[in-house]
Amino acid sequence: MTRIGIIGSGHIGGNLARLFTAAGHDVLVSFSTDPAKLAELAAGTGATAGTPAQAAAHGEVVVLSVPWGVLDEAIEQASSAGRAGPDRVVMFYAADDDTAARLAEELITGAGFDPVRTGTLARTEAGHQEPKGDLYGEEFHHDDAVAAVSRLRGTPPNGTGRP
Repeated sequence: MTRIGIIGSGHIGGNLARLFTAAGHDVLVSFSTDPAKLAELAAGTGATAGTPAQAAAHGEVVVLSVPWGVLDEAIEQASSAGRAGPDRVVMFYAADDDTAARLAEELITGAGFDPVRTGTLARTEAGHQEPKGDLYGEEFHHDDAVAAVSRLRGTPPNGTGRP
């Protein structure tokens, strides 16, 4: 069973809540303009209703399913969640430009992750983040992530990571 937080309770988010709860997952739905409809969706699917911050904190997987026009609001409401201290998870990024790198770090930090730069966009640096790359799909915490990036920098991806 996976804990899934869904931010957005419209057609897509609602259908995902139905499918995921039917498959036995622990689902928390959030972000509705009508709290009564959110409660109804939760009751009808076996999910729990909550806030975007609760959904982000609840989920091992978080689904963001909102219209573009309210995306910033949904992210802002969810961003107060996240793990702290040694349990905070890393998000890797690569950039050729230091200004872009600073922006990426701000966005990643604002989303509740620790940013770790793998280097430039060169294949031997960014390639480890791609599917089957050494860093792809794995949960890292800061010190382990920095050590892994140091070990991998300048080497080609080996293609044995998660697809």
